[in-house]
Amino acid sequence: MDIKVLKNESKELEIEFQSKDMTLPDLLAHELMTDSDVSFAGVAKSHPEVGRPVLTIKTSKKSASGALEDAISRIKDNMKDLKAGMSKKK
Repeated sequence: MDIKVLKNESKELEIEFQSKDMTLPDLLAHELMTDSDVSFAGVAKSHPEVGRPVLTIKTSKKSASGALEDAISRIKDNMKDLKAGMSKKK
């Protein structure tokens, strides 16, 4: 997946996704907001049809990049649980 880091500071991170698809950025923003140290996580698109999604993360204590890594890890765990649950249903 191609991304462009627009801002990388200790408490703020902005990532532009090169795909126009909002699925992953929205999933990440949603998961980030479950972290009590994340004060803001949201996705913006400059234009609905041609703009690229930009994920913005702001934290109060831990690093924004650390919060993103934690969110990705939780999403991976949730997908493993989903896969295991689907296997049991067969």
